[in-house]
Amino acid sequence: MNWADYKKQITVLNQAEMDRIEIVAQLVKRRTQLGLTQQQLADKSGLKQAAIARLETENAVPRLDTLEKVSRALGLRVTLIEEDHFHHESTEMESV
Repeated sequence: MNWADYKKQITVLNQAEMDRIEIVAQLVKRRTQLGLTQQQLADKSGLKQAAIARLETENAVPRLDTLEKVSRALGLRVTLIEEDHFHHESTEMESV
């Protein structure tokens, strides 16, 4: 099952929890697209492998500096976008 299908089945989470899951899912997807292990990502980001595992598997909110380190190591950056713009893009991406 892909993330879009799984996301449709989730109904008990609030928006903040959904946003966190979406962010983590994107980071995991990018890591696997790049063919990196958790250890390799840890080495690139300056974090421990256990921190990467916690980020990917636990329902805890990661600190902003942790997100920034992981994002940079994956060739990404953390940005803020307007909510209307985000929902418009999300709809477009899901319909592809």
